[in-house]
Amino acid sequence: MDDEVGAVINKCIQCGTCIGSCFSGRVTALNTRRILMEHLAKGVPIENHDALWFCVTCYACQERCPRGIPVTEIILKARNELARRKGLPGRLKNAFSYLEKHSALVPGKDRNLEMRKELGLPVYHSQFDDEARKEVSEIVKRHLKEVIR
Repeated sequence: MDDEVGAVINKCIQCGTCIGSCFSGRVTALNTRRILMEHLAKGVPIENHDALWFCVTCYACQERCPRGIPVTEIILKARNELARRKGLPGRLKNAFSYLEKHSALVPGKDRNLEMRKELGLPVYHSQFDDEARKEVSEIVKRHLKEVIR
């Protein structure tokens, strides 16, 4: 992360509001305050923490920070860097790889397709439309190919 981020984090008064507000931090390894302070005190790059993937981007930490530190924005920036360097974590990578191949994260059922045709209803699921499937695949490749290696 850049010096500008360090200067913003340096305004932190260690009140703990960010981690106290973090819904994800209650049930995962995400500890935003520790991550930010390790960056300031020890120079540990923020993007070195795999726990960043547990952030659900609810912005609770950022909205409640008394110093106005854009915690969520910092985490998102760090996740982008982490994805560039290491790719996406396993399950997320698998989900996007599946999306690229099948154009849907939840597969449509052939029986539902048959019933829709019998009832004269349009096919709504991209998995059953060659043009839509190709478009979804191209979008995933264009925007995510480098991180779903």
